Amino acid sequence: MFPELQLDTVHTMLDTNLFSKMFNNTTQSYKFYWFEAILNLITTKEDDLTYNEIVDEMICEVWHTVTHYHLRLGPIVNGNAENFLEHAVKVLNENATDLSQNPSKEEIKAAIDLYDHKLKKDKMNLVNYVPYKLLYPFFDVAGMEEGLEYIRRDKRSHLISYMSRLSGKENVLYTILDGEGLQKKVRMHPDWRTFILKNYAVIQSWVQYHKAQFLQDRNPGVPGIIYKINPEEDYIRKLDQVRDLWKTVVGVTGQPIKEIYTGQEISLDTLSIDHFVPRSYISNDELWNLIPMRKTLNSSKSNRLPSWDDFFGPFVKYQYYLYDLIFPRNEESKSEAIIHKFEKCRRNNLNAIWAAESLYITGNTEEQFTNILSHNLKPIYEAAQLQGYDTWRMDKV
Repeated sequence: MFPELQLDTVHTMLDTNLFSKMFNNTTQSYKFYWFEAILNLITTKEDDLTYNEIVDEMICEVWHTVTHYHLRLGPIVNGNAENFLEHAVKVLNENATDLSQNPSKEEIKAAIDLYDHKLKKDKMNLVNYVPYKLLYPFFDVAGMEEGLEYIRRDKRSHLISYMSRLSGKENVLYTILDGEGLQKKVRMHPDWRTFILKNYAVIQSWVQYHKAQFLQDRNPGVPGIIYKINPEEDYIRKLDQVRDLWKTVVGVTGQPIKEIYTGQEISLDTLSIDHFVPRSYISNDELWNLIPMRKTLNSSKSNRLPSWDDFFGPFVKYQYYLYDLIFPRNEESKSEAIIHKFEKCRRNNLNAIWAAESLYITGNTEEQFTNILSHNLKPIYEAAQLQGYDTWRMDKV
């Protein structure tokens, strides 16, 4: 249901019920990204929008969702993701090898310009249907039957000609101006433009809500979809308490922290916290998935999975080392400083019920702790593999 909006008198003729039906019968993600691209562009541009600049904006908008979070944007057909937007992003990513790990929109657009010839086919496929299909509800009204029939039968040139004869009183969201290929243009209805800009935040949230629902259905079992439809903000991460906990361990025990991947000691000024299963997949900062690591090696590991066979053993051994300091087997070994830091972590870094109720409790032997963590972490690890996450190779470092 479209949210209730406070409309001024200029918009009393606009039918927001038609607007709310734009994403009905969606089988691909194109409608969400096409409309979202228009939303982004009209905030800074009053001119007509070419198909080409809308598609470029779509590629920028979906970049992190595909490259960083490995989400599928549409249904799987014969084992392949048959989605032109997803394919365009992957083609660009394969060619633009000098892009930074977290590129800005300006960097992505520069890469699009450089490799536009390689993206042309996907771009043309993208604009074959979505600019017209999105308008379906606005033509599904009395008096607009001719235009509706052109949309149903994919007679795009006829529809463009028909729209050129509209008076504007029909209140269609936008009309399409004819042109060569990707140079066709979208002309927003002035009242709809004003309506969207006045209610921009609500409309943007509404689009993202429906987009998240769609992507969750196409990526069953993937956690935290709502966090993966936009680049993640650093402030969302909650690793400071975990870093403080490990620093306190060093201070209390007098023993250095060692890296499970190399065995090297980690100095406190280079201490970073690594997600064994990448955060981009798991979407949380749970203590049971975190391990100390040097900043430089963490950057090398990046968004990849360590080999389970090679590294789960050292990982769980170090996890139990920390556990044994938090829940010592005798009172004499108890450190109030470590326990105090752990209690701070409990608020932000221990939300999984299984971990709170069976892993981080008094009395687990190392074997019990290992079995509980393996039983719960391995299915997540394997799901990330199925989602397309690469294995990190230490011999390539």
